Amino acid sequence: MSKIKSFINILRRKFFFFVVWPLAFRLFSLKPIDEKLVLFAFSKNYTEMPDNMTGLYKYLIKKGYNCKIMQAPQNAVKRIWFDIMFQKDYARCKCVFVTDNFDPLYAHKPNEGTKVIQLWHACGAFKKWGYSTLDLAWGGSREDMLRFPKHNTYTDVFVSAESVIPCYAEAFGCPQEIVKAMGTPRTDIFFDKEFVGSCRDEVLKIFPEIGDRKIILYAPTFRGDSPEQSYNDQPLDYELLKSTLGKDYALILKLHPFTAKKYKLTDDEKKKYGDFVFDASNVLNIETALCAADYLVADYSSLIFEYALLDKPMIFYAYDLEKYDRDRSFYFDYKSFVPGRIVTTNEEIVACILSGSCQQEKIKAFREKFMSACNGKCIERIAEYAVR
Repeated sequence: MSKIKSFINILRRKFFFFVVWPLAFRLFSLKPIDEKLVLFAFSKNYTEMPDNMTGLYKYLIKKGYNCKIMQAPQNAVKRIWFDIMFQKDYARCKCVFVTDNFDPLYAHKPNEGTKVIQLWHACGAFKKWGYSTLDLAWGGSREDMLRFPKHNTYTDVFVSAESVIPCYAEAFGCPQEIVKAMGTPRTDIFFDKEFVGSCRDEVLKIFPEIGDRKIILYAPTFRGDSPEQSYNDQPLDYELLKSTLGKDYALILKLHPFTAKKYKLTDDEKKKYGDFVFDASNVLNIETALCAADYLVADYSSLIFEYALLDKPMIFYAYDLEKYDRDRSFYFDYKSFVPGRIVTTNEEIVACILSGSCQQEKIKAFREKFMSACNGKCIERIAEYAVR
């Protein structure tokens, strides 16, 4: 029965991908390009517009462009109609922005005069994705990717530095010539001194119990072979951390969206550690959390690229490095790549913070290599390029 369902699903996808979407696109292409129409397209998985789009959207609205938000609906029946209507706007728009996969884009090339710009949702290049992962446990099915191509219609891919251009070209299976170091829009906010300076106060409004203590931000990525099967085992020893650091520090948790709903502090943990551990996963945006933090405890999350802009110390809690590298892999050697001390135990986290030996001197070189195109003016630069 499962094989029959799979066969039917493939036939259905082929019908829309190779027949319905291209046909609708050709019909709607009979009208000329609308020089003022700009699309912001993203999947049903987002609860709001992706942060790499919001600044561009506001900028182009002020410039008088007709900016249309195209978020795929959750409902499967509504999605059929949405995908056809997307082809209508895709056929006539000046530009389409995406930050992730968006299947209706890949069934055919855009019309001449239309830019399809992939902003991606992460800075730099850390763990592998896309075509780079097809032979790994994390990766998608090679057969499926060949049957239904992805990332094949971009006119431009914007990245945070020239050093990562080969990584993105590999991940998207695209020519290096279309990958350009134009920066990452959402990083502009880290150059806004007023915003950065206000973030600690914003955190204290939500968690006044922190008081004068310094903030340790724990922001791990998820584990698992896919977003649907993601997990986070949260191997932090709250008791040890509180007993050794609790007087001078507070711990803020900011879990990955894939796992934030599944892994929360238990009632018992709140009772024991509620004056030290604060779960901000669903109440604090990541930009505010990063700017307010005095230390970042990360693992394999690309947030380290944004945090490097703030020139503050990072600790890399890579307790499962061998397994993660085997299942997902990295574009660069992890041990020589990360700009901070690598630890594998809670005791080492404590020792690193108490001694201040977090190898902060590595951050400047890291920032120059992986974030050189991010200078606080990415939104304006990308927006003007997109509509010229």
